[in-house]
Amino acid sequence: MKPSSPTAEDFPTATLVLAGPWSRGRRLESRPGVVVGPFGVAEEAVCVLVWYFTLGAPEPGTTVQAMLPDELTPLDDTLTTMHEDVFRDLVRSLRRGRIAHDDGEALCAAVRQAWLRRIGLADAASGDRRTSPHD
Repeated sequence: MKPSSPTAEDFPTATLVLAGPWSRGRRLESRPGVVVGPFGVAEEAVCVLVWYFTLGAPEPGTTVQAMLPDELTPLDDTLTTMHEDVFRDLVRSLRRGRIAHDDGEALCAAVRQAWLRRIGLADAASGDRRTSPHD
């Protein structure tokens, strides 16, 4: 039996992925990114928006791109467990950029929740609720 292809639903907001973004019509080498959310019409979304945070602040078309799910490889790391310096850079870049797609509200919420978990305040601040299975 042939394995099924991944779908946008397989990559919820805040999932860390590895993929090759596009620049000037060329595919760049694979690098880490974080899923901003589904991209498309409601439940029919076939793509996900990915922010390649190692390339700089979020900017649509440059560091934030729509990607097909089969172009993405999920990483075992999460926003909560990723290296502290990388997380700190991600937070700084997120504040400086713009995502455009619903202003990245779900990703911003996941980053805030990961920050609270990192400093040990998540349970008190959220009533022990999770915002995403991948934060």
